[in-house]
Amino acid sequence: MSSLRTYLEDDHRLIGTLLANCTSGKTVDREAFDALRQRLLRHIGIEEKIVLTAAREAQGGVSLERARQIRVEHGAIASLLVPTPDLELLEELRALLARHEPLEEGEGGVYDECERLLGAKVDELAARARAYPVVPLARAFDGQHTVRTAQQALESAARMRFGNHDE
Repeated sequence: MSSLRTYLEDDHRLIGTLLANCTSGKTVDREAFDALRQRLLRHIGIEEKIVLTAAREAQGGVSLERARQIRVEHGAIASLLVPTPDLELLEELRALLARHEPLEEGEGGVYDECERLLGAKVDELAARARAYPVVPLARAFDGQHTVRTAQQALESAARMRFGNHDE
């Protein structure tokens, strides 16, 4: 297994731990949630800007077959990080991540596909991933068009990506 794949899969475990730390009984720990938000947004940035981009370049400008689905789910995950968190929102996020991570991990996952496609470049990409900056956070927003369920988030993200052929 490459250092890139190991790094990304280990980051998934850290994100899972951060998500678990967000709740204390029947309340949400806002500091823990902000740490989760920051790590998740950074992780999505790494995948979008480093991994999927490198895979597309390695294929002469053609994206991985699952890139669109990955990007739609990234948009949905990010949208669930916008509102003020509550226990229900955390459950929606947990369910969405449980659906998303198997697309990336393990044999036949996107990381495995990238590892084979990118060959010797994976170590350089792993170094870039480790050096990727922390993402600054905006305050929570609960206004109009804010989504609070995984289904709403997926539908909204898909609408935003619909017709985008450069993936």
